[in-house]
Amino acid sequence: MDKGLILCVLLVTLSWKFLGTYAMTNTTNNATSSSNTSATATSNMTNHGNASATPTGNMTETGNMTNHSNMTTMPPGNMTTMTGNMTNPGNTSTTPTGNMTETGNMTNHSNMTTMPPGNMATMTGNMTNPGNTSTTPTGNMNNTQAENTTVSTQAPPLVTNTSVAPLQENLVNTDCGKTQLCAAEPASCDPGNGRCFFLGARRQSGNNFNFDLSGESAGYIAATLSGGGPEGDPTYVCANSRSSVRFFTTRRVNGILKVSNLSVNSVRGKVEGNRIQCRFLATVPVTSRRARATGISLSVSTGEFNDTDNSLGAPTDIIRTSPVDLGNPNATVTNEITANTTSTVNIPGLQGTITRNDCGSAKLCADRPTDCDPSTGDNCFFLSAKERSSQTFDFELSGQSDGYIAAGLSTAESQAGSHRAYICANNNGSVRFFTATIDNFELNTTVSLDSSNERGSFASGKIQCTFTAELPDTSARAEATYSLSVSTGSFNASSLAFGRATFAILTSRVNLSDPSANITNLLTTNTTNASAHPVTATLSFLPALMVTICMLAFTAM
Repeated sequence: MDKGLILCVLLVTLSWKFLGTYAMTNTTNNATSSSNTSATATSNMTNHGNASATPTGNMTETGNMTNHSNMTTMPPGNMTTMTGNMTNPGNTSTTPTGNMTETGNMTNHSNMTTMPPGNMATMTGNMTNPGNTSTTPTGNMNNTQAENTTVSTQAPPLVTNTSVAPLQENLVNTDCGKTQLCAAEPASCDPGNGRCFFLGARRQSGNNFNFDLSGESAGYIAATLSGGGPEGDPTYVCANSRSSVRFFTTRRVNGILKVSNLSVNSVRGKVEGNRIQCRFLATVPVTSRRARATGISLSVSTGEFNDTDNSLGAPTDIIRTSPVDLGNPNATVTNEITANTTSTVNIPGLQGTITRNDCGSAKLCADRPTDCDPSTGDNCFFLSAKERSSQTFDFELSGQSDGYIAAGLSTAESQAGSHRAYICANNNGSVRFFTATIDNFELNTTVSLDSSNERGSFASGKIQCTFTAELPDTSARAEATYSLSVSTGSFNASSLAFGRATFAILTSRVNLSDPSANITNLLTTNTTNASAHPVTATLSFLPALMVTICMLAFTAM
């Protein structure tokens, strides 16, 4: 009997133990005539100012006549051999009635009220600043020398008109280096075929340029010309307004875009998915330091656009160049942001933290463990998707890692399959964003996927980031039906090397447009959605089973 009691107590005890577990040069050079000449000035005539009466005879000078000032009447005879320097006999009111022949340089003929009625012959030198002349010669002026001749007239500023007409064709890069100066990211970008960022500039006349601008954004893309002075850098904005282009002229001041009136017209644009393209004609503003379109740095940026109040978010530069000459299609253009592949290119900081608010009602959520809150949990992996427009979604990603975390989308419910990956990496305390594919646990970052509006933060071993992505259709009903995943791995900020992906979440395929869809994490046995909770298998039958065994033991005794 004692042995049976001991056996019963032992079995009950074991059962409970088991249950607990970014010029104008007005110059007329080399006017030459082969007409009659009566005087030869073989030297340099540099500053004929305010002449009141010049000689009526012939004047031959072999020396330098440098500053003819305050001379009211010159001799009526012939002045033949002035071999010395005549330094200050000027202010003559009437110019010669004979012919003038000059082989030297005429550099500063100012304030001449009457030009000679005869022939102006053989101006073989450079005439750089003929000053204020009110009467042109009554004789013949023939240009027999073409070199050193620059005739540039400043075209008047354009009349501003920012209305947008449809852009029928795709922008292309076929004229880059020929008639168009181009800046692109990546450098091989063809805006007509690829998803990339592109800015082209082609001179029309004077400081009027045709611009081509293309880029990926759910908000806006913008082209900035640096050197605008204290009032800010002129910036031209093409915004996605309900899948149409809305055009703004602004000035960029301290990283903020302020709407401003700039000389622009002939605007055309189109939106295809997240790709914005526009073409416009603009007068490049001149400053006191710049009279021509030279020494200008270019930048292309993206940002958020609020279609309700037309507000423009802070720009994030994708391209930023060193100063270039817009009128030179062959100028070397380097994107300073990506010139060094190991440079720090961080995304803007994330404002606030990611939470699980609106899961199941406005956004679809996958998490591990179930119902974890990414704003407070120290061991919470979280991914949400919220539809912005057809095939375009806003994503939130959070997870614990000192290297990287990746949001993956795949049509195959397998870790070893191919996943579109959006990666947020710890870049020395900040976050750097990459797109890639994950194939059989290996990352291929040479793949460029469509994304925008990236923001991120890193603190206490937790990486959080948000981004917008356009996804391809996956069904005949144009639904974005994907298997979602969250994976982590190591990241070397110096070499940009990624470690193999380790999956924390892998779901069955689900329609991202349905916030209330049931999500199953295939890596666990839990169903994870906002309304469903895991069902824990009950083992309450075991105590009763143990009691039954005890009774049988007593009976056997």
